[in-house]
Amino acid sequence: MTSPAEVWPAADGPEVPFAAWTEAVRRAVFGFRFDCDRPRTFAGVVRTRSLAGVSFVDLASDRHAAYRDEAAIAAEESGFCVLTLQLAGELRMAQEGRVALLKPGSFAVYDSSKPAALTVGDGYRSTCVRFPVSMLGAGDPLAGVTARAFDCEPGITSAVWEMLLSLNRNLDALGPHGHGAVHSVLELVQAMLRTSLGVPADRRVLLLERVRDHIEANLGDPALSPATVAAAHGISVRQLHVLFQGTGSTVSAWIRDRRLEHCRRDLADPLLPHVPVAAVAARWGFPGASHFGAAFKRATGQTPAQYRRARLG
Repeated sequence: MTSPAEVWPAADGPEVPFAAWTEAVRRAVFGFRFDCDRPRTFAGVVRTRSLAGVSFVDLASDRHAAYRDEAAIAAEESGFCVLTLQLAGELRMAQEGRVALLKPGSFAVYDSSKPAALTVGDGYRSTCVRFPVSMLGAGDPLAGVTARAFDCEPGITSAVWEMLLSLNRNLDALGPHGHGAVHSVLELVQAMLRTSLGVPADRRVLLLERVRDHIEANLGDPALSPATVAAAHGISVRQLHVLFQGTGSTVSAWIRDRRLEHCRRDLADPLLPHVPVAAVAARWGFPGASHFGAAFKRATGQTPAQYRRARLG
């Protein structure tokens, strides 16, 4: 296994004081309340990158505590989870009556929709992976697994550790393979969480994963629809809609949201400012520029052109 000390990003950025660090964490992860007994001498680093709806947040800091109670949990922050990989120092994570003590080489997950308490010692360094719970499949994939420490022992836990950190190191160089790589690694995370509870993957979960993979691979086809997806998997449209029950999304909404996510990524890409908005929309299966513009503004509150200008400065 790679030593935790070897995976901290080389370009880890400048250290910042307590107030600036806590605000950066709130933006990159979630809204927390922070306590620190040495705020005047505190120094920390936050480095954030995102791909395919998943954020990789590298953190380093002096000792402090962070809390999320019901009052601090914003509606827009529900439905996410954070997998914290401990690289140096110690972290005490408490949620749902469980407590995990993380040391270098161990990791744990917590749920954004429930209260949590994190207590950090000096010399703390971690990589936090923030993603929608829905990416772990149907049902309640976090039931019973939050605030449980996973150690990097030979087997699936070591594979998850190595692949997440490798993905983080190579995120900027993945190119067109990035989206698929992110989803493949999260499938491995899902398998690890299920294995930890002795829960086998059922046929419904496996079918839902295949359906989502099919949608992802065919987003550029404007004819993609619940009917074509159902036909490709030998099930009825009604069965397909039942399959998506409990995921927080419908089939059509999932297709639309995945297309919009790719369009947002392309519009914010500094290498693609010359590509017309209509071409971006067509690349990801939107049948026309006006339809795309309306859908994009409903989702983001901005027109595609406004969004691009804001992201590219």
